[in-house]
Amino acid sequence: MTIVLRPLVFAALSFGAVASAAQRGVVQGVSVKPNPVAAGAPVTVTATGTNPCGAVFVDWGDGTAITYAIYNLPVTQTHAFAAGGRFTVVAKGMGNCDGEVRTTLDVKPPPSPPTPPPPPEPREKIARVDMTPSPARVRQPVAIVVAGNGPCAFTVDFGDGNTREESGALPRTIRHTYAVPDTYVVIVRPDPPCAGKFTQKLTVTDANAAAELSGVTVSPVRAVAGQAVTIDVTGRGACQYSIDFGDGNADSRSRDLPDRVRHTYPAPDRYTISVTAEPPCIGSARATLVVRPRR
Repeated sequence: MTIVLRPLVFAALSFGAVASAAQRGVVQGVSVKPNPVAAGAPVTVTATGTNPCGAVFVDWGDGTAITYAIYNLPVTQTHAFAAGGRFTVVAKGMGNCDGEVRTTLDVKPPPSPPTPPPPPEPREKIARVDMTPSPARVRQPVAIVVAGNGPCAFTVDFGDGNTREESGALPRTIRHTYAVPDTYVVIVRPDPPCAGKFTQKLTVTDANAAAELSGVTVSPVRAVAGQAVTIDVTGRGACQYSIDFGDGNADSRSRDLPDRVRHTYPAPDRYTISVTAEPPCIGSARATLVVRPRR
């Protein structure tokens, strides 16, 4: 009996050892809650399956991947996503545990920060700079009018190497005389809290130089009948000139050039505008205007 039973006992023990060695857990399911979730909020992943299972590897899909040592399934872990998007979450058995499962998670992006309100408009502000006359004359004063909301402190750079500081309620008028004919850049710089920097060009001509009419332009060049057009007469100096509008109307003007005229053409046609200087002013010019009928 003993000789017979020993092989049987050995066989039974060997079978049990093999069965025990072959037993492994399997990760069979994975879920995430809540889904969808807001970025920055914690999300919980739960891996389920059969035991034994000593470790589960979780790839969160956002660059974070962790192997969690566990005792048994199910297992729960938490994670927060920094950005929005659709992510694939993978749970995989490790060690004495097999199986790999995955699911998707929608993460809503964080809300955009509210748009900050625009800064309040400064109560002290330079709104406009006017220079008279323009063009100016050598050795004759130019009036620079700084308008806006005051009181305001500011500096005027006349462009000829001279500056002047002013302060007080706006508008303020500053007078300056230029000694040399040229085109100057005049800059008005306010001091905080006053705002509104201005940069403008001023042409200064020689009073003894001959006045000259150099050109004429019209805008728009294709107008509609009944529409007023703008005629710009360019040149320099005080000039008396005649203007023929090309429609039977004419005018004689005496102005510092450049000069601007408005005229309306009631009928469609092609018109030639002619300007001619009268001595001692010199020069003449022409421009063509097409007037279309109204629709």
